[in-house]
Amino acid sequence: MTAGEPAVDRVKKRIREGIVNGRFPSGSRLPSERQFAVETGLSRMTVRAGFQAASDDGLIVPSPQRGWYVRDLVLREPPSRLQSFTEMAHELGFHPSSQLLDRRERPATLEEARRLHLAPTTPVVAIRRLRGMDGRPVTVEDLVIPLAIAPWLVTADLTDASLYELFSTHGIEFTYSRYTVQAQNADETLATLLNLPTSAAILVATEIAYGKDTTPLLSGTNHYRGDAYQFTADLTR
Repeated sequence: MTAGEPAVDRVKKRIREGIVNGRFPSGSRLPSERQFAVETGLSRMTVRAGFQAASDDGLIVPSPQRGWYVRDLVLREPPSRLQSFTEMAHELGFHPSSQLLDRRERPATLEEARRLHLAPTTPVVAIRRLRGMDGRPVTVEDLVIPLAIAPWLVTADLTDASLYELFSTHGIEFTYSRYTVQAQNADETLATLLNLPTSAAILVATEIAYGKDTTPLLSGTNHYRGDAYQFTADLTR
């Protein structure tokens, strides 16, 4: 902790870091104020003020007679609705973030060309971003977009940006997507980015998103922390 940092801010920072690194999982109960005071060497009054400050920031919530709990940071995909990551996070009251990890213009692979209805080796923009909510990593997002559809993506500022909103400002709207979710194990790179142990279970969502004229606009893969994503579907018989 930073020397000279106010004690209350030190408590809040410790809580935030514990949430981000997985020590305090989503929905879990925090150590008691007494235990926190022993661990930090601070008074219980200071710890209590720090807990309240963390609650004011939306990190934790109090439960009468039961202590403090980490806010349930789970991205819940609504049934039968196409929404961007940013839209879902805002609807749930979270602050979304986006860190650009890689962006390059390259020829489409054979599989990408098939999914996007392109000729082989057609130029595409490949983007990898780390998406988060309230400072916690949620998913590593890999997107492939035909360069002819969105040439402006080569230079656009994608930090904390919604791709759906960017497309909309250029007169392009998403109308539906084909979406698949399956469980996998995280490789070392994904585990590091998502603050997970290597080979931890993650949920991998793949999609092809289409425009109004059924033109494929992007092929995407999201690698979600298993404890930070929930998918709901309406099933009828």
